[in-house]
Amino acid sequence: MKFEFLKKLNRKVVIIVAVAALLAISGVTVLAVNLGNHDISEEEAKKAAFSHAGVTEEEVLSLRISKDREDGRAIYDIDFTTAERSYDYDILRSSGEVLQSSFENNDRNEAGVQAGNTETSSQNNSDTASSNGNTTTSSSAENTASAVTQEQAKSIALENAGVSEADTQFLWVKEDYDDGHAVYEVEFYANGTEYDYQIAKDTGAILSSDYDIENYAPNTGGNTGDVISLEEARSLALAKVSGATENDIRINLENDDGRQIYEGEIYYNQMEYEFAIDASTGNIIEWSADRWD
Repeated sequence: MKFEFLKKLNRKVVIIVAVAALLAISGVTVLAVNLGNHDISEEEAKKAAFSHAGVTEEEVLSLRISKDREDGRAIYDIDFTTAERSYDYDILRSSGEVLQSSFENNDRNEAGVQAGNTETSSQNNSDTASSNGNTTTSSSAENTASAVTQEQAKSIALENAGVSEADTQFLWVKEDYDDGHAVYEVEFYANGTEYDYQIAKDTGAILSSDYDIENYAPNTGGNTGDVISLEEARSLALAKVSGATENDIRINLENDDGRQIYEGEIYYNQMEYEFAIDASTGNIIEWSADRWD
């Protein structure tokens, strides 16, 4: 009887040890699975959206974050509003990548960003979320309908430069933000000249532009002072700015690494133009334009 009891006891011990081992293995497996999940947090997703939009957390008047799926991928759907705009972002939960972003100006509904009022934001599905006593109502998206496309921004830059797309050696357009405003950065190279443009995404206005002649070699047939006159250089520069007069230009003859060039600026119609002209040939070798207030 004694030996029979010990046999039963041993069998129970073996079973207990086996179960404990299985639980331990399962626990390790679960832990491994959990460790493999590297989704970013809502806080990280929020910061990624704010950074992309060019706003600070202090500027945000309302915020809604929810988990969703887009084309089978797990995302954070983030809607937030500032005093000027309402934003809609889809952030990939696994990496923090911005999959989609859009915004609309609040000029048409300034009351919508006041505390305690109802505001409307762009989203595919209609739902209502309550936060701090305020109600946020979502409706169908319409904020990107009037935005200038990348193709249109490219055409605007090429037309302004007087260059056909067939003559470009490289050409690229990308979306960006400048001082919280959505813009297109357009850059291309043609006929030995590099062009850079910044186009407003909402209106298509040229916010800034410049070009430089690469590897420009001036006429070195003896630097003997045989240069175009100041009046000729001034006329060449003013001819590029329709409406500008001699009262709007500043120009000086300078010596740059052994070559003489005319450098100056034109201030006209809320634009600042900077230029450099080869004094020996009259070629405009540098030109830039920026809006100013």
